[in-house]
Amino acid sequence: MSLEDKELEQIKAKIVSDIMNQNQSASGEVTVLKNKDLQPFINNNKNVIVDFYATWCPPCKIMDPITQDLAEIYKGKVAFGKINTDHERQAAIQYQIRYVPTFYLFKEGKVIGQFSGAKKKKVFQELIEKQFKDEK
Repeated sequence: MSLEDKELEQIKAKIVSDIMNQNQSASGEVTVLKNKDLQPFINNNKNVIVDFYATWCPPCKIMDPITQDLAEIYKGKVAFGKINTDHERQAAIQYQIRYVPTFYLFKEGKVIGQFSGAKKKKVFQELIEKQFKDEK
């Protein structure tokens, strides 16, 4: 293997590593977050959806299995997290959460969308496809 071939292999390996690490928390599961974990979670993943929820909230309970399913569908592409607004008040204040559930969508650390309330799985999935269209 020539020096040029070795350099090309190193470049390829770096590109693959960078791509794999862009959504390191896109494990197919919804990650439960604390205040201190929220910003690193958003910053360390290219595409993120955060569910601001409360345990007493009926629409939150409706959305939980939907969010779990979507996390599995978008495994490796979109990192899903959830944060309890009753226990993690600082995050709720920071994102001005007035209703639960409220979902924030982030791309490369920036808010690209949000919605509150329950949605049908199909509608939520269409929103994900639209907002993260390059991540199919």
